[in-house]
Amino acid sequence: MPSPLPPRSRPSLWLRNLLVSLPALLVSVPVFWLGIMLIQIFSFRFRLVPVINPSEFRALLLPVATLAIPIAAPLAQILIRSLDEVQTQPFVAVARAKGASRLWVLWRHVLRNALLPVLTIAGVLFGELLAGAVVTETVFGINGIGRITEQAVSNQDTAVLQAIVISAAFGFVVINLLVDLAAPLIDPRLKRSIGATA
Repeated sequence: MPSPLPPRSRPSLWLRNLLVSLPALLVSVPVFWLGIMLIQIFSFRFRLVPVINPSEFRALLLPVATLAIPIAAPLAQILIRSLDEVQTQPFVAVARAKGASRLWVLWRHVLRNALLPVLTIAGVLFGELLAGAVVTETVFGINGIGRITEQAVSNQDTAVLQAIVISAAFGFVVINLLVDLAAPLIDPRLKRSIGATA
């Protein structure tokens, strides 16, 4: 009975399934637990990042990873799903029929079209960084905007909260503006559609 998969694809199948399922696992990980686990592994277990008096660069490694992993996980999910959808489009089959290599088609055609949903969601997810910063800065003992927000809520400091909300809203608007400006650079069809409606 012939195998449903070619022999060359069997060794990498389990790795692909692992990579596809990994973002779903990371999405459900709480931020405070992730921060504590990173400290346990990289600071206490392997002693790569010192806890006491680290350098400015090393002091930011674990907090940045704690904030980036929950944000990167849904983006990876959307990118994987978008890649699968774009690879079924007719223009991909045409490019492969013309003799283009798989890597060239992936880089020039598939990836550029698959990045648009990821770019849009990345702008929306910026608001989660502020919420995650409160927990992350508490776990790592960092005095940042998240810690200031926590103290302002505890002290009922309305002026500080208003300044934080205005700053976060301004940053959200700027990032989404940059996303809208970058979208035509990735997909030239948007530039043509904007020029046609102008």
